[in-house]
Amino acid sequence: MNDSDYNLLINDTLTYLRGLLPTREEVAKMELPPLPQPPKPKPKPQFVAPSKESLPPPPEKPKETKTFIKLEPLPAPPHEPTEGTRKILKEIDPDLYIHESVPSDYKAKQIKEAWKEKQGTPAIPILFQGIEYRKFVQRIAKAIDTVYGSCHLVDITIGKKWDLFLESENLKLIIIPDIFLFGNKELLPFYQETPQQKKRKLGNIPLLLLPDLSLYYKDPYLKRSLWNVICNTIDSLPSS
Repeated sequence: MNDSDYNLLINDTLTYLRGLLPTREEVAKMELPPLPQPPKPKPKPQFVAPSKESLPPPPEKPKETKTFIKLEPLPAPPHEPTEGTRKILKEIDPDLYIHESVPSDYKAKQIKEAWKEKQGTPAIPILFQGIEYRKFVQRIAKAIDTVYGSCHLVDITIGKKWDLFLESENLKLIIIPDIFLFGNKELLPFYQETPQQKKRKLGNIPLLLLPDLSLYYKDPYLKRSLWNVICNTIDSLPSS
């Protein structure tokens, strides 16, 4: 196809398309639909103060309940002078002793707590205090407990009821470093010594005193000697 034929085909096509289109007179007679109108904006709501009639009623106050009996703490009794009572008692018994304050119940508390001191008391306690050389003494207690049974450390504390402790029926022998005995004002009154018989007791319990524990670190051979002394002392105890 040459250029003249191509141009002729285009012209025929355009002429055909023009024939399909309406003329100007036909277009003028056509009724076109109206264009859609944009939506009108909604008016903003205006605040209107509520009237008294529209408000909810205020909550009612809780009614006070009247109690038939009102509990109140009793007033403290007035302090009455005791001079009159004291004078009457002296007239009845001139030798009567009147305490100015309530007597102490220390003795009663001792009796009440006695079971705590006696409970769990070993047959051979080692009385000890502090941290220095504690592990060494614990090893001694473990060895005695393994061979002879019922031995462990008992701490020396302030205010401990030693009189009740020494009344325990389990006690057979007490071991204590001498520094803790002679330097303790609560234990020392129970110490008894019979030089002729070479016997020592704490209360009525046989006592074995240990010398300065630092010596056993300077000369390890002394540890064997100490163990022999402990064994001989335990073996010489009277059998129960």
